[in-house]
Amino acid sequence: MYRAFFGFREKPFNLTPDPKFLYLNASYREALAALHYGVVDRKGFVSLIGEAGTGKTTLLRRLLADLPRDTRSVLVINPAIGFEEMLRFILSDLGRPPAPGATKLDMLEVLNGELLDTLARGGNVVVLIDEAQDLTIPVLEELRLLSNLETAKEKILQLVLAGQPEFDTLLARSEIRQLRQRISVRARLRPLARSEVKAYVGARIAAAGGDVRGLFTRGALFRLWWFSGGVPRLVNAACDNALVNAYAAGRRTIRWREVGEAMRDLRRQVSWAPGRLKSIVAMLAAAATGAGLVLGVLWFLHGGVLLRPPVIAPPPPMPQVTSAPAVVVPPPIPPTPTVMVEAIVSPNSGPAATTTAVVPSRVPTSSAEDAGAPVPAVVTSPTAEPTQEAQPTPAAPSSSPTDEPTAGRTPSPEAEEARRIRVSEGDNLTELARHYYGNATPRTLAAIRAANPWLDDPNVIWVGKVLVLPVISPSPAVSPESVDDRR
Repeated sequence: MYRAFFGFREKPFNLTPDPKFLYLNASYREALAALHYGVVDRKGFVSLIGEAGTGKTTLLRRLLADLPRDTRSVLVINPAIGFEEMLRFILSDLGRPPAPGATKLDMLEVLNGELLDTLARGGNVVVLIDEAQDLTIPVLEELRLLSNLETAKEKILQLVLAGQPEFDTLLARSEIRQLRQRISVRARLRPLARSEVKAYVGARIAAAGGDVRGLFTRGALFRLWWFSGGVPRLVNAACDNALVNAYAAGRRTIRWREVGEAMRDLRRQVSWAPGRLKSIVAMLAAAATGAGLVLGVLWFLHGGVLLRPPVIAPPPPMPQVTSAPAVVVPPPIPPTPTVMVEAIVSPNSGPAATTTAVVPSRVPTSSAEDAGAPVPAVVTSPTAEPTQEAQPTPAAPSSSPTDEPTAGRTPSPEAEEARRIRVSEGDNLTELARHYYGNATPRTLAAIRAANPWLDDPNVIWVGKVLVLPVISPSPAVSPESVDDRR
């Protein structure tokens, strides 16, 4: 119908197994060479495996056309019969039809005589069985026994078994392992690759007398490969339908659209997913199934812990920070010496007199840690010539009568220990130093920081933290004579 419109001598995409249109790529050349070698060199059993529609029948007919003239052949295209029916067909095709009522033994004797006669004339006999996946196990076993018709040096009957991948599965069964061991040559056909679909279409059109240039666009060829998966029979069906649709629309170019229309027409009859896509989908499905199984097992073992929302622990409360005012640098020390603490001079002034310095303190906290805090420490130091003098700072009133210093009193061992206080809200280091020591000089602040390694920043102390107030040795006290002189 469309031959004249596109300039073809004949239809290029018929589904008949015409050897004229056989496209020989690397896979087909290798398979054809293997079959030719197995027949000519008398290897006995030869197998050909290929997916449905890959051109096994066409390849068998091409093999028959290439065999030597002295090779007699029988092509069995319907193997779904019993062995005796097949034997009758082989004898009839060789020109020796069996007599009516002949038994299987009679037919085997006739076949053996015909094979020996052909061998004596220098010829060969080959039986090609297409669709071998339809053979039953008893028939395959009979064919194996048929191969025993041989001489001591060579086979006198060659058997080519061509079938779909199911035939390869059938051969793997243990019941026919003896037949599988006798197959000496194995050939296999694979679907066309994407780049080979274009060459295949061009070879068919050239064999039909047409010109492929500009007939199929690149998108149309890609869609052909996607639809067919590289199976030549599906490529032929899609191309034939696309040419009909283009002819009906008056278009001389097969584009994406025409191939899509052909796919919609054929999709009701064939499965169109390419083999590569099927393998990818199967791989993804297997991975998803495996991952789901692993997650299910883990969920079962851990009581569903994987499906529970994660429990986020609240962050620990940040300690309350009381910012202390910046430490004010004291003004330059005047020339007149000052004292750092209040000094009480005993009546017995003299070189051996002792000056008692009192470090004022506030009331200890009521916590268990501070319950045993010592009373204000009383430090004694020998009277020496003062290096500094300051105005006497009155001591803060103590909550206990025992906190009042008494001149000449011998300090207890507890009084010489450092004091520990708990920082309250609103405290800062400067005020605490002034409260407990009567001053906040850099020397006092440095001594407190040395006793509290955690106190990195004197301007920041933590509420609730225990602060150690060390015993600070006072500066040498002034003598009475120097006091009188200054007065």
